[in-house]
Amino acid sequence: MSEVQLLERIASDLDFLKKKVVEIEESIEDINIDLHHVKPEYIKKLDAIKKEGTVSSAEFEKRFGVKI
Repeated sequence: MSEVQLLERIASDLDFLKKKVVEIEESIEDINIDLHHVKPEYIKKLDAIKKEGTVSSAEFEKRFGVKI
């Protein structure tokens, strides 16, 4: 294999790897978005807590049915 052919092969392999890295990054971003999606009802509950101030864990469980 000549030097020119070797360099062309390396360039081709690098282009392929660049495309694969972009695909992987896009997949990771999609997964990240899915994993960190916050339900709107949770945001409403958190806003209500912020308005009222802090609550004890027992009060939180009583109000929201979630043990912390």
